[in-house]
Amino acid sequence: MDPRSDLHSRYAWEGFQHINQGITIFDEHLRLVFWNDRFLELLEFPRELAFVGADFESFMRYNAEIGEYGSGDVEELVAERVAAAKRFEKHHLERERPDGTIIEVYGSPLPHGGFVSIYTDITIQKKRERELERQAAERTRELRRSQARLQLIADEVPAGIARVDSDMNILFANRKFARAYGLTADEIVGMNCNDVLHPETMAIAKKFFEPAQRGKVVDFEMKVRMRNNRVRDVRTFLRPERAQEDESASFYIVSVDVTRTKAATSALLRSQKMDALGRLSSGISHDFNNLLAIILGNLVPMEERLEDDKLRDEFLVPAISAARRGSGLTERLLNIARKKPINPRPVVADETVSGLVELLRSSIPENIEIDLRLDADGARVLVDVSELETALLNIVVNARDAIDGSGRITLSSGIYELMDDEAAVLRISAGRYLRIAIVDTGSGMTQEESDQIFEPFHTSKGEVGGSGLGLALVYGFVRQSNGTIWVESEPGNGSTFTILLPTTEEHPAAPAQVAGEIEMPDAGKKPLILLVEDDAEVRRVVRRQLTGLGYSTVEAENADAAVELLDVIEELDAILTDVIMPGSVDGAELARLARQSHPAIPIVLMSGNMDKTDHLAHAPDSVSMLRKPFSDAELIAALTGSDSVGMKSVKAAR
Repeated sequence: MDPRSDLHSRYAWEGFQHINQGITIFDEHLRLVFWNDRFLELLEFPRELAFVGADFESFMRYNAEIGEYGSGDVEELVAERVAAAKRFEKHHLERERPDGTIIEVYGSPLPHGGFVSIYTDITIQKKRERELERQAAERTRELRRSQARLQLIADEVPAGIARVDSDMNILFANRKFARAYGLTADEIVGMNCNDVLHPETMAIAKKFFEPAQRGKVVDFEMKVRMRNNRVRDVRTFLRPERAQEDESASFYIVSVDVTRTKAATSALLRSQKMDALGRLSSGISHDFNNLLAIILGNLVPMEERLEDDKLRDEFLVPAISAARRGSGLTERLLNIARKKPINPRPVVADETVSGLVELLRSSIPENIEIDLRLDADGARVLVDVSELETALLNIVVNARDAIDGSGRITLSSGIYELMDDEAAVLRISAGRYLRIAIVDTGSGMTQEESDQIFEPFHTSKGEVGGSGLGLALVYGFVRQSNGTIWVESEPGNGSTFTILLPTTEEHPAAPAQVAGEIEMPDAGKKPLILLVEDDAEVRRVVRRQLTGLGYSTVEAENADAAVELLDVIEELDAILTDVIMPGSVDGAELARLARQSHPAIPIVLMSGNMDKTDHLAHAPDSVSMLRKPFSDAELIAALTGSDSVGMKSVKAAR
């Protein structure tokens, strides 16, 4: 029966012709009872294939034969689909035709048998969905690439970066932040800050975290104790993710380790202060040593002539000793300013420390115990041994003064392998070092006091004594020796001074033979010395020193006058001249002119400031130098050409 044969069917037929979807109804015997033209158009069935009573199998066979279902046996393809239809189950499928058209099929069983199917062309929709999926996939890949780039950048930034939520759970961390706490970035994510940061660090940082959680921007700097118990100086920037009042927010932590920067800055400031000290010492040393020369030049003869032993021992001997220490102090300051070791030689460190402790035991009160723990295994260092002893003595004396009542001072030594990262912080080379530690149980120091302990003229002894130069000189000596020194201290917990000195493979030289007494000039023969000095008092003292040693002198108040004397005096045995003098000719130029007219005689340049080597540019290499003030033995050694600690060649001084 034609579906258009009665009025109702005709209306239904015409109505379904106007929809954009195909429709079919098959009865319980899989016979076609209703369809519209859109069904035939969508699936490209011939019109003669559709009629009332057409078998479902005929449509399946047509498709199978034209390849709609792909390759395979036609009968099997048809049978498979007919069997599925006979189950009269609700179904939904999408079929892509060979030409690329995609047909969506909805099939629903009817209450009295058979089923109705709806066919919809979803090609455009599917293409749009696939394009959206492609775009989403591309954006996802791009996002992942972007995240990877950001992660790479974050990992390479020289700062620790983390994102934490309002409960202080770590949501993100870069490699540097995680590594600082002995973890990987994957391990630290999800952990709580309370489980990562040291309790001491968390207790201090909490007051900064709280305003950041409320949306505030916070910057601060503090000492952070790491998991290995090392303390680092860290500058931290907290940046909230949301800046809303009264709402707990997640925020970013950016931490920069400034330990190395602060150490470098501190070292630079300390170096500048030492340079300033050196310039100050250099500026006053000439006049100061001239004064000391006058003082010693008058006190030493008085000591020899004074018959009252009590006056000599109680007044003159201490005064002479103090004047000589003043001269030695000036020389040490100048050597530190020049940053040149005075007399470095290889020494066995443990022997030096052990010998010093034996000397110290008598000067340390009985209520203070000295504990010696040497484990350097015969390591040798290249230092001025007297300066090393003086440095250790300074530190031990400070430790003694810091102990109120009974206590202990421990001196220990050992070998320390300095790695590259720590060497960079300490501003010395990596390698094998001797480590000397002096630990006391004294009152300790605040952080501020520890930071200033090596500064020139800084002293914690107030009015009871202390020049503030002792530890500054210790610092200078250690740096001169290519080492480093630092102090760790807390109020009430004592102090630990640590010295690192590079070890050497050089062996100590054999002990030098003790020199005999320096011969003085024969009594019957008085060599003639030309003495040139612009300071009348110094000239008088040196003249008296020379005549007391058996020399005859002829004097000149400046180098210009001395040049005139050179032309008239032929029998001259030596020249002793100051370096810095007023006039057109200085001591170095005088030595050059004298060498031309008197090529064989000894010429000695004396100066209260051996640091002024620019005045020696014109002096001959064969001229010796003598630092004022000087002893009789040093003066004789200089004039006779004997080896002495008080003189050196002009070539070495340049």
